[in-house]
Amino acid sequence: MAAAGWLRRAASAVALPRMPSGLTIMPAPPPAPLPEAQSLVLPGLGAAIAPAMELMAVPKKKISKYKRGLRNGPRALKPVPVIVRCRCCGRVKLPHFYCCSGEKGNAGDSSS
Repeated sequence: MAAAGWLRRAASAVALPRMPSGLTIMPAPPPAPLPEAQSLVLPGLGAAIAPAMELMAVPKKKISKYKRGLRNGPRALKPVPVIVRCRCCGRVKLPHFYCCSGEKGNAGDSSS
C-alpha cells in the first residue's frame, strides 16, 4: 500500500493540462518510424524498380478481330446522305453545292 501512495504522489507531481470538463489531455505518442521502401527486382531487367510504380491490369487472352468488331460496331462512323433536297425549290443536289440561292419560282434561270 505504501508503494501505491508513492506512485500517486509522483503522478500528481507531473502536471498534465486539464480541460474545463475535467478530462486530462494525454500527450500524443511519437510517430512510428516508416518502414523502408522495398524494391522489386525483375530478372529480365536486372535493376530495381521504384516502389511507387504500380502494376497495371493485363488481359488474359487476345480478343479476336471478330469479337472486337462486334464490340466496336455501334461506334463506327455512319454514312452521311450524299444527296439532299434544296429547301427552296426541292431539287435534288449535292450538299454544300449551289442550287437556286433561295429564289422561289424559276430555279434554273440565272439570266436576270
